Amino acid sequence: MAHAPKADQSSRRQSEAGRFEALDGWRGICALLVVCFHAPVGGYVHASAFFQGAFLFVDFFFVLSGFVITHAFYDRLRSGRDARRFLLARLFRVYPLHLFMLALFVGYEAFLYLTRGSEAAFQEGASPVGLLHNLLMTHSLGVLDGLTWNYPSWSISAELVAYTLFALAMIGARRRLVPLAAMTIPVALAAILWLDGTIDTTFHLGWLRCLAGFSVGVLIRRLLWVDAPLQALPGDRAVWTAAEIAVVGLVIVFVHGFALSGLSLAAPLVFGFALYVFSHEGGWLSVGLKTRPIAFLGTVSYSIYMTHAFVISRAENVVTVLLGKTGWTIVSYAADGKRLMGASEAQSLAALGAIVAATLVASALTFRFVEMPGIAAGRALLRGASSRRLVKRPV
Repeated sequence: MAHAPKADQSSRRQSEAGRFEALDGWRGICALLVVCFHAPVGGYVHASAFFQGAFLFVDFFFVLSGFVITHAFYDRLRSGRDARRFLLARLFRVYPLHLFMLALFVGYEAFLYLTRGSEAAFQEGASPVGLLHNLLMTHSLGVLDGLTWNYPSWSISAELVAYTLFALAMIGARRRLVPLAAMTIPVALAAILWLDGTIDTTFHLGWLRCLAGFSVGVLIRRLLWVDAPLQALPGDRAVWTAAEIAVVGLVIVFVHGFALSGLSLAAPLVFGFALYVFSHEGGWLSVGLKTRPIAFLGTVSYSIYMTHAFVISRAENVVTVLLGKTGWTIVSYAADGKRLMGASEAQSLAALGAIVAATLVASALTFRFVEMPGIAAGRALLRGASSRRLVKRPV
């Protein structure tokens, strides 16, 4: 047998290598930044343009998803059966935790109904119609008038759209994947610009936002990364470190200065560039992203993302009770009248720290007792289906 070309050997090493640990670290940090964006705390976090624009880090998730899904499944999706297995595995990866968190929110609304009556429960963002669309995972398709229930989960709905279209492209238009992805990016971003003005679209055009980022990840994996080694050469450490520092600076400047403008539509491209640089894991920042604390954040990043809204809501309940019982000065108010936790910088930081700590604890628990069993159930179901097909196959 002839030996594979050097580029093919490199590609094979990438497939066997598995996860991109530095990118997992990025995922965990981005999840925490989204928590900071949603946390209703006063002080610097509320006033900072960077934290006000931290919603953009969701776009990093989309780009990363396109990159790693293409990396892991491009050579494995060849038939309709492969596509069904892929989609079932992805569904079991995301839906169990989504359903669990919905159950917690429903339980809280039921508690309100029993203790305070129908006027206090199942209203606005917790409506039965919204619940139905959340269960069906259609709440990023423009069918609702606002974010509902576990509001960060709109992006999971959008990801399922991307997974489905990716699988269809793999079995029906594999050779056209790159041109399809390249066409999707300008079309999706132009539609968002025309209809919403900035990339901050969620329940309305969230699926298009996801497709734009996902397609950037696909292109990076197929066009830029395919012949690259997984690890940079040791002698290049200083060069890659400089590149990583420059990329982090670019991301900070972009989020700080352009998140609330039409230029925010460049977010998938900015994060795509960051992903490409850090996917080489060549600099010292990548080394830091692979340390145990950051690796933990990457491991539980999906749980961080899915649990933090419930944690924040319960933290607001605690503040309400403390205000009523003690009269302490522990809140401030934004210009739009929104109540913020913390009447001083120290109180605000303490509130944010409590929210982050509680989210991390909740995330560790849901990862262990919800995510992992869900993944295992999906694998068992797929193994069972494979076994049944083997039994039915004629000898």
